[in-house]
Amino acid sequence: MVRKYDFVLFDFDGTIADTGRGIMRCALIALNFFGYDEPDRERLKLFIGPPLVDSFMTYGADLETARKMVDKYREHYSAGGMFESDLYDGAQGMLKSLYEAGCKMAIASSKPGKYVAAILEKLGIDEYFSFISAPEIGHVNPTKQELIDAAVTALGADKAKTVMVGDRLFDIEGAKQAGVASIGAVYGFGGEEEMEKHGADMLAFNASEITELILE
Repeated sequence: MVRKYDFVLFDFDGTIADTGRGIMRCALIALNFFGYDEPDRERLKLFIGPPLVDSFMTYGADLETARKMVDKYREHYSAGGMFESDLYDGAQGMLKSLYEAGCKMAIASSKPGKYVAAILEKLGIDEYFSFISAPEIGHVNPTKQELIDAAVTALGADKAKTVMVGDRLFDIEGAKQAGVASIGAVYGFGGEEEMEKHGADMLAFNASEITELILE
């Protein structure tokens, strides 16, 4: 098969795996611990994708309190919440096809790298990725553009032959800022409207369609 792109970067949450159950449960535990509640469970989806401290501050917490809430979240997430994750239908086959076609792949995620690595291994897909571009706990969170640029550098990628796959506006905007093409995973947490609004170059309505957009 002919590759349209030689280098493929993936967001993780909402793109490769549905990690919502664990993220939302641990976010609610942290909110409750600090006296906040969220009766609308759908609103907890705002914790999927952006830096956690920003999401906690939307509840009115100041920066210091939000950071403590992140610590409480991570206490529960690392104790098991991170493994409340399921591969999207077709994701494993898609990754296998791209890998066998010679694509070099990396993760570019705002989730701390140690969590990403552990979940990839648990799901049995770690072998497909040459690099994980993600924050380190306790360090300043990089922007999505910075994460993409780091992955491009690590892969030795040609940006003209690189595509970023993600489900949130941060992925699409980060790809534009970094100068690479983008695929909006509309089956994830952002949805079709968000992907179109922020100018995704292509749309994938399921994980299997990503293969069709990259290989021909």
